[in-house]
Amino acid sequence: MRRHVLLFLLLFALQYLALGQGKKVVAAFNPTGTYKLNNKSYIRDGDTYGYFGSIRIKLISLDKIAVSLYVCKGAPSYDLGSFVDAIPYRHYQAVYHHAEGDTSCRITFHFSPKGVTVNQVQANLNCGCGFGFAVLADGYYRKVSGKIPVIKDEAKDD
Repeated sequence: MRRHVLLFLLLFALQYLALGQGKKVVAAFNPTGTYKLNNKSYIRDGDTYGYFGSIRIKLISLDKIAVSLYVCKGAPSYDLGSFVDAIPYRHYQAVYHHAEGDTSCRITFHFSPKGVTVNQVQANLNCGCGFGFAVLADGYYRKVSGKIPVIKDEAKDD
């Protein structure tokens, strides 16, 4: 009986070392919430100057998120960019590819518990990703809420 217990403990220890190699298992990170662009914008005479925007994220499954992104470059043109889509999510990261028109568009989201860093790459800086003239979503968006947001296109009136 004692030999069986020792054998069991030995097998368990070997399995633990072989599979986990002694590393701590990290739980999946849930990026659900609302994020605001952490940028310096200011209001003068009722107009907002400088970039502002938000991202709304809802975890759909362990490997997919629903994303609503809205970014505006402010006065005087108020050119903007937005999209709503479900995209793959893995290892704290998600990548959006603009399916229509600009196949060079790639927007990468790198999540952390306090926010998300966005990096946008496209062939033409003046009209990439179907956004307005010279609009980029780049920047750090600070997490302002962990509640499940409504996923909708912020650029469209309801």
